Amino acid sequence: MRQVAALTLLSSVLFGQALDLRTALQQAAVRHPLLQSVGYTVPLAQADSLSASLWVNPTAQLQYTQVPSQLGAPGGLGPAYGQWQLSTMQTLDLAGLRQRRLELARQGITVAGESYNTALQQVLAEVALRWIDLWSAERSLAIARRAVTSVDSLVAINRVRLRGQAIVPADVWRAEMLASQYRIQQVQLEQQRRIAQRWLQYALARTDSLWTSEAMPDIPIEELPVQAWIERALLHRADYRLAVATVLAAEANVQLQDALGIPNPDVGIIATQQQNVPFVGVGITYPLPLVNRNQGERQKARIAVEQARADQQRLRAQIVAEVTVAYEQYQTARAALTQAQTVLAKAGDVLSTIQLAYLKGATLIVDLLDAQRSWYETQRSYYDALADYGRAAIQLLISCGELSNLLQR
Repeated sequence: MRQVAALTLLSSVLFGQALDLRTALQQAAVRHPLLQSVGYTVPLAQADSLSASLWVNPTAQLQYTQVPSQLGAPGGLGPAYGQWQLSTMQTLDLAGLRQRRLELARQGITVAGESYNTALQQVLAEVALRWIDLWSAERSLAIARRAVTSVDSLVAINRVRLRGQAIVPADVWRAEMLASQYRIQQVQLEQQRRIAQRWLQYALARTDSLWTSEAMPDIPIEELPVQAWIERALLHRADYRLAVATVLAAEANVQLQDALGIPNPDVGIIATQQQNVPFVGVGITYPLPLVNRNQGERQKARIAVEQARADQQRLRAQIVAEVTVAYEQYQTARAALTQAQTVLAKAGDVLSTIQLAYLKGATLIVDLLDAQRSWYETQRSYYDALADYGRAAIQLLISCGELSNLLQR
């Protein structure tokens, strides 16, 4: 474990300060490219609300007509042989169209806000799992490097003992073969670490080298039954709140389309002058809804409500399944980690005992190499189990929409 810690410390010095999970989530909430784009949805919805709040402008119309044959006569261009008409009209909102547009715009703001929250939860989930991938790759690489160093030392000792004819050449060859196997795994693990690092760099919009903290972060998980987790998910999942907001927006659109099916009259004042005689009156224009009553849009709006409700029910069932699976995976991962912890110390003790016995000539190289493999596999199994536990805990928080709580811890 000291060598693993030393490797992490050296990497922190060479590549910068280690990045913990909480810091990674905080940076992602600010820097992720997706959030930079989705962040415009709320201002756009607010602009729609401003447009919906505006009243319809009044209209003004001026007309002048003249007797053509009198244009050249004295006084022909004037009130004696011409007439003018001035009208000012205003649309009356009898169906409450403005109020329904405002309601739809308010629901649109809610939908936009929940869309952003959904994107934020997706980004945090991606970054958290990417961080776990990088942490796991670093731990596996550190173990592989330690195994290579250990076997290389054994190869060097065996060569000295071979010159003293204390062992046969096959003992050296076996140790060299195991060292080669570990080096191959080390190269593969280095590639895995680079891949995990690049994905995390993209998520955080960073180009510098990233290195995680040595210890797996404490991810608090409350001891609750699965039904309690499901209830919390329906309360905190942004995508479910988005589905609910979409239903409300669709219902508001039904009210708006119904209002659009009711014609609004234009009323106003009309002033005319004919042959020097002024007239003042009122006017009204009313479209007769004989053919077009907005039937198509009204029907489409009702279908959209049914579709939104179906999507909400589908998402609810999906959330129940996701939370149940995540809960079961968390319980399994926790049990597996407990089991891995019990055998971790034993593997190190067995390796130390057999190494000492081999140097005294009390055991064979085969026993030592088997102990070396067992130690390596136990170390990998433990850190794999620890990474699986971290993934399971994070996945449970993701399925319940509570991963953002880690930002404040």
